[in-house]
Amino acid sequence: MKNILFLHSSSELYGSDRSLLNLLKNIDRNEFKASVILPCEGPLVNEIKKIDNIDIIIKEIAVLRRKNLSIKGIFSYILEFVKSVKFLTSIIKKNHIDIVYTNTSVVFPGGITAKLLGKKSIWHVREIIKNNFERKIVSLIVNLFSDIIIANSKATGDAITNNKQKIRIVYNAVESTSNELIRQNDNSENEVVIGMAGRINRWKGQKLFVDNAERILKSTNNVKFVIAGDVYTGEDHILQDLKNYIKEKNITDKIEFLGQVEDMNEFYNNIDIFILPSIQPEPFGLVVIEAMDRAIPVIATNHGGPTEIIENEEDGYLVDYRDCTEMSNRTLELINNNDLRKCIGKKAKDKRDRMFNIDRYVEQISNILIEI
Repeated sequence: MKNILFLHSSSELYGSDRSLLNLLKNIDRNEFKASVILPCEGPLVNEIKKIDNIDIIIKEIAVLRRKNLSIKGIFSYILEFVKSVKFLTSIIKKNHIDIVYTNTSVVFPGGITAKLLGKKSIWHVREIIKNNFERKIVSLIVNLFSDIIIANSKATGDAITNNKQKIRIVYNAVESTSNELIRQNDNSENEVVIGMAGRINRWKGQKLFVDNAERILKSTNNVKFVIAGDVYTGEDHILQDLKNYIKEKNITDKIEFLGQVEDMNEFYNNIDIFILPSIQPEPFGLVVIEAMDRAIPVIATNHGGPTEIIENEEDGYLVDYRDCTEMSNRTLELINNNDLRKCIGKKAKDKRDRMFNIDRYVEQISNILIEI
């Protein structure tokens, strides 16, 4: 049996969190013994506690963030880094860890500690870092201190390494949704609900989503827009800025904020069209395949991971990320044609079943763990 130590930087239930949860729930626990270090209590901790034979350790491991890129920030990070390495050294020795599995690109102590102790290091990269300088730093460290790099898309892999021997592309997956949980809305006269889900920040495209809503509402009023997700702690000003942006457009009554949604089944069960409006390349887009699994037609911006998921005009739509014109045209097509929504949704569901299923995801990662 291999002892695996998973390091993750969040205890919430966004895309990377749910991908880790799916792996832990389905990995062969007769072959792999998993321990997980998470930074704090939260929804992800609660979900992992439901899984048998998973050890959870609550400890914040040093994370390199933009605030650390100053003289004061660097000293603070170094101090936290040294503490983290000492802590991880004790855990790895105590639990006889064979493989350290870092589930995000910016948590450096895991891979470095693994190398210091002669253990194997897997780095599962789920981000595309826009800033060239920051990306080069992260890429250098990940490449130096990993035995294998897993990327959640070709776009993510290309951004982190050009080492073809070290990189493995493993697309994220979701568990199949029970048919009873899939919304069956055949009444085209009902109000059409258009949703997006994701962390509220600058690059996820909430303002582009709002621009799209404004343009659509000039053509039809029989629609409603919902935004699932919340800001990072301490970034409430971003949410307030978004609400002010909506207020300026005088469409507050048509856009509902749901906050962080723990029951995503309820979210998807109440929307007719899903939009991923990211204005920077999305590393993968787990929410895209979650919507596809429920036969909900998806419109995503035309860069990053979604271009590897969606075949444009076949099982979804890929649109320009620079303004909302193409997005709103596609959205209106779907609003006005219930049969088209069902047709695109069915093709999307079929693709999700074939290509982005849990068995395939877990088998690929298990093979990597055995290979290493």
